[in-house]
Amino acid sequence: MDNNFIFLENVAYGNHERHILDIYIPKNGNASKGVILFIHGGGWQQGYKEAHRPDAEFFCNEGYVSATMNYRFVSESLNVSDELDDISSALEAIKEKCSEYGLNVAKLILSGASAGAHLSLLYAYTKKETAPLSPVAVCAYCPPVDCSKADFLLGISGQFESWKYEILSKCCGINITKDTFLNEPQQQALKRISPQNYVSESTVPTAVFHGRLDDIIPLSQIEDFISLLDKNGVDNDLLIYENSGHTLDKDPEATEKAREIIREYAVKYF
Repeated sequence: MDNNFIFLENVAYGNHERHILDIYIPKNGNASKGVILFIHGGGWQQGYKEAHRPDAEFFCNEGYVSATMNYRFVSESLNVSDELDDISSALEAIKEKCSEYGLNVAKLILSGASAGAHLSLLYAYTKKETAPLSPVAVCAYCPPVDCSKADFLLGISGQFESWKYEILSKCCGINITKDTFLNEPQQQALKRISPQNYVSESTVPTAVFHGRLDDIIPLSQIEDFISLLDKNGVDNDLLIYENSGHTLDKDPEATEKAREIIREYAVKYF
């Protein structure tokens, strides 16, 4: 492990087997200014914290406390609200560990990919006043921003995609099907877990990194989201990966630019 930082692996932040996180504490630099937390993707029901290890190491070497976390997966008994609770518990543990190393952190930048980007946005937008560390910005890779829209639920092809309904039913805690997703109870449930529904003039600065060829979350949905941020006067950035789909793996130069934007946000908002 790099000698420039202290690596705390598999720190427990709760009683569930998924309640573990990794913390990267720089030995010098801007450590006390804030924390950058990376949240993995995987459709809200799979994935692992190590997916963002390169990002955490990169920003720790830049002088910032960084962390990656596992969280409980949605199921018949667990929904997105429980995953948001996991983020709060993880932040409590990060704050406590930082204090043990003499660091008084108070600010937070959230980042993640896909489902992790969605959770990052939803947490930053809804928990700003109550979070153990205060969200000051969010940087989201290919995020679902409006789960209630047909272009997301039906996909770009307009074809029925049963896996989305199955997952979103778990996310919302209410049964959602192709035939019912436009009904009022289902629409309200989907809007409750849609970051776009919480945009206001007080929304934290937001960067979105998205693939032009994404066939899961259409770029048009992201462009509408950015327009809404603009309308509300929210500082934002949109970086398009011109050759990439949902995995953002065809534009290495854009990946470097995304890291530059996160760095700029850390300098500006911490």
